[in-house]
Amino acid sequence: MAISYFEHKGWKFDGISEGGIRTSIAFPALDLMFDFGAVNPDKIHISQILLTHAHLDHSAGIPYYVSQRSLRGLSQPKIYVPVELEENMRKVLKLYSEMEDFEYGCHLEGVKHHQRVDLKPGFFFKALPSFHRVPSQGYTIFESKRKLKKEFIGLGQNEIRTMKESGQDPTEEIQSPIVSFSGDSKIEYLLENEEVRKSNILFIECTYYCDKRGVDRAREWGHTHFDEIIAHADAFQNEAIVLIHPSKRYSYRELNEWFRKKIPDSLRDRTHLFIPNKPSV
Repeated sequence: MAISYFEHKGWKFDGISEGGIRTSIAFPALDLMFDFGAVNPDKIHISQILLTHAHLDHSAGIPYYVSQRSLRGLSQPKIYVPVELEENMRKVLKLYSEMEDFEYGCHLEGVKHHQRVDLKPGFFFKALPSFHRVPSQGYTIFESKRKLKKEFIGLGQNEIRTMKESGQDPTEEIQSPIVSFSGDSKIEYLLENEEVRKSNILFIECTYYCDKRGVDRAREWGHTHFDEIIAHADAFQNEAIVLIHPSKRYSYRELNEWFRKKIPDSLRDRTHLFIPNKPSV
């Protein structure tokens, strides 16, 4: 399996994303995977999956993943899915458990759009609407910090402590979107979600790159075309943009050629193809 790597400001990601074949991208720092469309024994130790939708190139590895964690005696994984998929995914896992004659352990949770789910202290995610052919959603990871409210800046530690002891909270939560992941979606995932546009890092689907499969064809199948990303270049406020899910009709050489030929200067230094490369040391 040819693995791709990406790193930005210390946040590291690795995985694979091939349109119609398999998509699974790990975010080790937060012990999670975006989708699990590949049977990958090396990622069984990761304990959380954020599933964007049920197409098999994004979900096929989930029964294997749950089975392996159960067989190895690992803790029950947490799998978050669009709320519309929860019932059927439970059925799928139950059937596999019965066929294997082995009890699966799994925490499966349907997540509604804009619902907040805590990951660990200082981090949480929200499911945001995506626009595909089936029920789907993207995910934005937030870093959360508390800081003094403006009106209390300059207070001493004793005064702050006294306020807290009296039940007053002189602080406020600051939420920063650090990573967004689109799954499969039309360009509206970017255009209609402010948190996505402002995420430091954005993993966004870009399946087609040339006129052989034009914008209309991409939109018909719930995908994004490179020409749409170019047309909406001004909407991207992200520090880093990572293009995932390229069609297998393109070779890596062709992807690089189309990218270099068409990318506007405003996006050139921020935008990256998620295709196999050597990991940074």
